[in-house]
Amino acid sequence: MIDIHPPHHGGITRRDFFIHLFTVILGILIAISLEQTVEYLHHWHLATEATHALGEERKQNEGANDFNIFATQHHERDLQHDLAVLDALRAHRPIPPGPFILRLTTSLYNDEVWQSIRQSGTINYLGSHIAGGLRFRHTVEDGFTELSKRSSDDLAHAASVLRTSSDQPGRTFEQNMAFSQFFRDFEAAHQNLPQQQIDAAWATMAESGNVAALSPAEIDSLQRAIQIALADDDARLNDCFTIKRNLTRNPEY
Repeated sequence: MIDIHPPHHGGITRRDFFIHLFTVILGILIAISLEQTVEYLHHWHLATEATHALGEERKQNEGANDFNIFATQHHERDLQHDLAVLDALRAHRPIPPGPFILRLTTSLYNDEVWQSIRQSGTINYLGSHIAGGLRFRHTVEDGFTELSKRSSDDLAHAASVLRTSSDQPGRTFEQNMAFSQFFRDFEAAHQNLPQQQIDAAWATMAESGNVAALSPAEIDSLQRAIQIALADDDARLNDCFTIKRNLTRNPEY
């Protein structure tokens, strides 16, 4: 036979019930608070790392944008000179001196950090103002890059009228390396290189074909392509100025 002993304490009172309930609720609230604190610190850490990385990326893109402004303005002057050459050919006047340059050179914008924080969701921890400013700037940078690629391709195709069966390679590896070194020197000097050095570097991009051998129809075709490229340059330059304005207004990112 099983002996059943009565409990040594009295029944649970209403006061004991509410104390126990309060203890349980307090424990839950403490656990939730600790979890939220840990999550907040984690998000703060991610945001801090992202802000630092974005600052480094910003410096790179600021330098790239300054070069793109310079290069686009230089390209516009090159194309204006090219139009003067074609006008002289059409009118049988002496050709203005200087290299016939169609090629476009740009510096690429870096978006590795930007893409990373977007894909990871870290952008949500930076604040709407920062996220909006970054999104706008990178959208403009992407537009500049896309337009530059299309415009460069169109000019390259238009320049095909200068090709002949006796053409030599238009660009060598040594020239590519030399221009790359010029770009690094130019960036390090904050665009303060001697004009003679700049002109010499740009002259390596001159077309090798004989412009004087173009037919009237080829002159017209090339002229139209250059006019379109000038319009593209205006749009690209406007993008650069928009990017520069955004960088100026947001000095930290």
